[in-house]
Amino acid sequence: MRRNTNVVLACLGLLLGTAGCDSFLTGNKLSNNPNLPTEASLPLLFVGVQAGQFAFQEGTVAMMMCEWVQACSAGNGRFVQQAAQYVFGEGSNIGANNGDWISVYDGGGLIDIRLVQEKARAAGDSTWLGIGKIWEALTIGTASDMWGDIPYSQAVSGNTAPALDDRMVILGNLQTLLTEAIAELTPGTGLGPGDNDLVFGGNRARWIRAAWTLKARYFMHTAESLGTPAYTAAIAAAQNGINEVSGAGNFSSFHTLATSERNMWAQFQLGSGFGTDLEGGRALTTYMNARLDPRRPAYFCPTATASWVASHKYARGAKIIDSNGLVEKVTAVTLDSLSGAAEPTWPATTGTVTADNHVTWRNLGQPYGGDDFNTVVTQDSISNFICLPARFAEDARVPYVTYVENELILAEAYSATGNDALAQTHLNNAYATVPGLASSATGVTGAALLDSIMSEKWVALFLNIESINDYRRTCIPRITPSTNSAGFAHVPGRLFYPQNERNVNPNVPDGSAQLATRGFRNKGDVHACQGSDNTP
Repeated sequence: MRRNTNVVLACLGLLLGTAGCDSFLTGNKLSNNPNLPTEASLPLLFVGVQAGQFAFQEGTVAMMMCEWVQACSAGNGRFVQQAAQYVFGEGSNIGANNGDWISVYDGGGLIDIRLVQEKARAAGDSTWLGIGKIWEALTIGTASDMWGDIPYSQAVSGNTAPALDDRMVILGNLQTLLTEAIAELTPGTGLGPGDNDLVFGGNRARWIRAAWTLKARYFMHTAESLGTPAYTAAIAAAQNGINEVSGAGNFSSFHTLATSERNMWAQFQLGSGFGTDLEGGRALTTYMNARLDPRRPAYFCPTATASWVASHKYARGAKIIDSNGLVEKVTAVTLDSLSGAAEPTWPATTGTVTADNHVTWRNLGQPYGGDDFNTVVTQDSISNFICLPARFAEDARVPYVTYVENELILAEAYSATGNDALAQTHLNNAYATVPGLASSATGVTGAALLDSIMSEKWVALFLNIESINDYRRTCIPRITPSTNSAGFAHVPGRLFYPQNERNVNPNVPDGSAQLATRGFRNKGDVHACQGSDNTP
């Protein structure tokens, strides 16, 4: 599978790179690159598209959205922390996400996705064509989630000032595109991409189910405006969606241990110089700790790892994991600073002090914790990601569209249409994918059931951009907007367009106009948790 990846997956470095200031909608830079000429083979072009979109789905947009839903947080006062506190704008790299905008349209983006489709059509390969259309739907759907009205219908037409298409129209167009993709893949002609497909290896059935789940996702994105018809359509689509409990049918990225092919989250930790700035979010870690969620070690680094040692010389500040699985910290030592000959009986209550020969310990609670900007949190209690937990492993496949999302779409849609019994069934299906998770939807109804559904989705979609869309729609999780100096009374509803794009496209409004439009929210979003006026 790797034979075509080593050259083009280097573009995953877009997360940490910069680009020029030209419009990114008027040229085909990947296809015109001397190393990837216009007549590049379909396989090489397609692998480049996948690499570019892996970078987009795992880049700075994903990091910001993780912070905005408070699954992540940040420290050290640099741009990562600024993003968490809504310090961003159309001219700032982190705020306007210029590199991410490039990934949507330029090399490896829509321009080349369309070229893949053109080449597949010319070859009579409907399998490859259908897969290319699904990639287009994921890319443009995600971009519209982040920027609202965006160039689409004129984006690759050669128009130097493409219009911004209405977000709701785009969502309708993507439904049509996904319907076409499903038809192209059923039964599908041509050999398809085979091993050049880094997601499913050309498996038509899995691509079809992923397309149905994407359709269900985008129907949910219209639910605030359309209500019951959107939920009903989402149910119908999700019933055909990803159905492999094992996760084998999940639409996930492809990464290896090769330097240029690593998981983007791992690259940020290891190669950016800012990796230690990113921390666990207090809201998410608190929620997961409360139910002893078994996914915590896969998401966060523990705040301590050592075990207690008899007759050991301890220094103030040392930390261990006690026999209850809780963190104990040395707060005082006397004489020779030696612990006792026998392990103390550790308390199960946070804050309790234990005398251990010449060492005094204080119980800090669970070994996972997060930071936020509304609460004073000691550094001892904050998890980071530098140990590369499973979700950050260099070769970890990041899930974009999954069985669990499909089940939770069904759960939410059934809950919204008054069918608590089926909502409970699908929520329990999602719970069942987590070994050791002691949660059940049995007996939970109404608003409490919806809260359970969306809270589970918040946990399950860790690092996934889609989490912000769920929050916008339901105001769950019930987070407090971050303390900030940028004037935001609510979690921001979207991103600024990059100033570089506005400089060359007069259809892009300036930053002040963006802030004043719909309360800096996307069309169709009500956002009860983000105010009802034009206050961003």
